[in-house]
Amino acid sequence: MISLHRLLLQTAPLLALFSINTFATCQPQFKFEVESSTHFNYSKLNQPAQRSDIKIEGKLSVSAVNKGAAKNWWSMPLPNYERPFAFKLDENGLISQFYFADETDSQLQDQLKGLAYYLQYQKTLSELESEHDTLGEYTAVYQQKVTADKPVLLFSKKNYQQKNTQKLAIFSHIDVLYSEHEITPSTCFLNDRQGNEKLRMVGQDLTFVSNQQFKINKLAHPFKTTLFTMPNDVLLWQSNQIPLTQAEKERLRKELLAFITQQDITQIDAHTLAILLKKYNAVIGALRDVILTKMITDKAQMRLFNALGQLDTAASQTLLSNLLQNTEKQPQIQFRALRALTQGTNVLSQQATDTLLSILNNGFLSQDSEVSSSFYMTLGILLNNRQNSEHSQQLSNAIVEHITLSENDDKKADLITALGNSRNEEHVALIDSYLNDSNPRIEKASIRALGMIQTQSAYSNLEQHFNRHSGRNTKAMVSALGNYQMQPKTSDAVLNLAVNNTDAQVRYASINALAKQQNNTGIKQTLRQALKNEKSKRNFTAIVEFLHAKPKNLPDKS
Repeated sequence: MISLHRLLLQTAPLLALFSINTFATCQPQFKFEVESSTHFNYSKLNQPAQRSDIKIEGKLSVSAVNKGAAKNWWSMPLPNYERPFAFKLDENGLISQFYFADETDSQLQDQLKGLAYYLQYQKTLSELESEHDTLGEYTAVYQQKVTADKPVLLFSKKNYQQKNTQKLAIFSHIDVLYSEHEITPSTCFLNDRQGNEKLRMVGQDLTFVSNQQFKINKLAHPFKTTLFTMPNDVLLWQSNQIPLTQAEKERLRKELLAFITQQDITQIDAHTLAILLKKYNAVIGALRDVILTKMITDKAQMRLFNALGQLDTAASQTLLSNLLQNTEKQPQIQFRALRALTQGTNVLSQQATDTLLSILNNGFLSQDSEVSSSFYMTLGILLNNRQNSEHSQQLSNAIVEHITLSENDDKKADLITALGNSRNEEHVALIDSYLNDSNPRIEKASIRALGMIQTQSAYSNLEQHFNRHSGRNTKAMVSALGNYQMQPKTSDAVLNLAVNNTDAQVRYASINALAKQQNNTGIKQTLRQALKNEKSKRNFTAIVEFLHAKPKNLPDKS
């Protein structure tokens, strides 16, 4: 049996796959051992740092499967986890998606994903990509080493990029104090891997230091497992969940309503409330009437929406997306449901996706035009925050289709903004095609979208438009450019606007864009001279703050 610990799995080193093209004969089984020592200090306890020592060992099996017609999927059920799950590998051997046959809470998903991440490493070492684990995205370094009897890969993590908003709610930054892995690859995953890793995770009041030693070895002699007898298509896997009877659901529904309405839930923080709501996930839809009929106070309703967003199960996603329909006379509820949907990071359920697609196709109805606009723009935030999946791709494709076919310029502009919010570089060419649209709102949306995507191609298109643009939407233009480290010629042009443009708002946007530039010595000198002629108090203050600000250290996207 394997005893697993959530933090241990989150910080587990990532193991590897050398080739993803050997489906027919690759059914490896491994033995693994992990020793982890974790020191954690919670400052509010006013006590010495606590220590936890854990040693786990066990066996795991892996088998190639399909997900419908999709290939490159691998299944990995575990001896003490009855729930089967699978992961998909991209062409470079990195995990790109997960699939769970049963509805699984996020904590258990993290545990299972942590084990799956033991089974990835990059096979193309000439062009390394960023990698992911349950803590977030990080950069890795590989080195090939040839020994007398076997080729070896040396692997180490360098630094985590703070892009995982869910983990950032807990940790402000993650430091890689030590990381050294040695991998013996094979055409079927790996033969063995061992290493040491030490990470420090720092939050506002909480600090974790995890020191881990591990080794994994491919077994020469197989052991019995039900994995190899399961259907090859994961969509045919039978759920292990036992459905509740109608009487059990009714009892749980009444308990949920009493829990929400008969106490002041504002005294419970949203994260804790989300954990408590997991018990009622099967009947979470019953909260629709609680919300719509105002059975709780406005403050309690806001806390409930926050918790539902963090709960982020298929059932809570369905509830939140359904609250967007037939509620046009209650725009505040629609807005709160939208915000809650953007909090989640799990894959969108098919039912929630279908509801959002239906609203997109039929039009979002709300008495508040700003909420209507927010719906379309929020779709992009939702795509950016959540794991990529077939459902997300359906939604992304639908947004592109509506931009192309819609005759409503306001809706088109909002959906272009959605593509910018998605941060997906594949949409740069489409967004660029609308930069010269006759409608100024569509042009502005396109400018802002390219500013949000923050890639080399997005910057290049934005800069080209700036060099030839008519002067319309200049404020949006310089604000978008400010998200990048501008080329000297472009920076000089923006500096000219900051000093000489007759519109105080354009000057203000230009000053703020210049304040984000790393190479700003000449900029500061010019703006210091411009102070004596600046008549806007707000602009004057912005220049002074810029002149006295500490140096910026932004990534160069240009």
